[in-house]
Amino acid sequence: MFAWWDTLRLKSANPLVRSKVVEKLSGSTATRDTERLLASLHDKSPHVRCAAVRALERSRPTNFVKSLVTALSDAAPEVREAAAGVLGRSGDERVTGALAPCLKDPEASVRRAVAGALRALSWRPSTREEVAWFDIALGNTRATLTARASQAETSSGGSGQDTAFHRQMRAETLRERNDPARISSLLSAAHSNDLLARIAAIHDLGDVSSPVVGAELPKFLRDREPEVRLAATQALVSREDTVPANMLGLLDDSSHEVRLLTVQFFSRVRDPQISQVLLPLLSDPVTEVRLAAAKTIGIIGNLDAIEELVLALADEDAEVCRAAHESLNHIDPNWLLSDGAAAARSRLEALLPIRPASDFEKINQLLQAIGGANSSVTVAS
Repeated sequence: MFAWWDTLRLKSANPLVRSKVVEKLSGSTATRDTERLLASLHDKSPHVRCAAVRALERSRPTNFVKSLVTALSDAAPEVREAAAGVLGRSGDERVTGALAPCLKDPEASVRRAVAGALRALSWRPSTREEVAWFDIALGNTRATLTARASQAETSSGGSGQDTAFHRQMRAETLRERNDPARISSLLSAAHSNDLLARIAAIHDLGDVSSPVVGAELPKFLRDREPEVRLAATQALVSREDTVPANMLGLLDDSSHEVRLLTVQFFSRVRDPQISQVLLPLLSDPVTEVRLAAAKTIGIIGNLDAIEELVLALADEDAEVCRAAHESLNHIDPNWLLSDGAAAARSRLEALLPIRPASDFEKINQLLQAIGGANSSVTVAS
């Protein structure tokens, strides 16, 4: 009777009105109502799209799972998160193939929802990389951040800096940094439309130890402005309360400076799982990022990283080759006899037809050394 009224309200300019109509239609099995719900998945408001996802869980029309799989690619993270949650509760194990790639979603909240959904559907990872992304998303990292040397030196005050006067000065500086009024002002500036003001405010917030700031800074990691993302990354990598899972999405950031800082940050997370998600960075188009990845993987230490590090010995940059060689020796001094090195052999052979002639000697020497035909590998300087 009132279907025409609901149709009219779904065209309202107010997203809250449209959301209420969607909520009202939830649970209905009438064809016209379910068609409206499915159409609302394409509403311009993420709030309405989230409401549609939740409503579809209750009404469960034909092919609603297929529509929710599409919602996993929604532009709004809150919609992707809601869709993952509903799919996890659907009981349809066929959706795991669509959910698994979303473990690499740039938003930590979405990755957590996806991991929870996969666990509810009794999914099991098929690769080491999937195991790593899955465990990290669930919060199963076994290590905490190691303290930075500069932080330790600052906190101790340094030689001749631990007098009552200096302790009082440090305490006063800390109070000023964490003044609620100052924090409020900085947060307002960070959310303003002035790019330079935003960047300056974010850098200042990085020195504030308030939990409020620790919760706000990760929000800037998905900002559309690369300069803002870089500022937020710089602020977070220097903090002691940064959650590693919040940083994972930055490994695919379009800014190589952001990727570089993120890889360096993970050297403070001594969990072998982390090295698995860093392995693709050994093929990053930017030399500095590959170099940082090779070093960080060695610092973390993980036998499963040997295969990729062996391939990095054939990198076009000598510094990357050296870093990979040092990391291999750190992980396993007998890496030439390892299963990882043996697994890399066929991939090294595949490089020969596509690499310049100048690389032949280096690759062939490495192939001869793997398995004990030669006792050592020489890395060009």
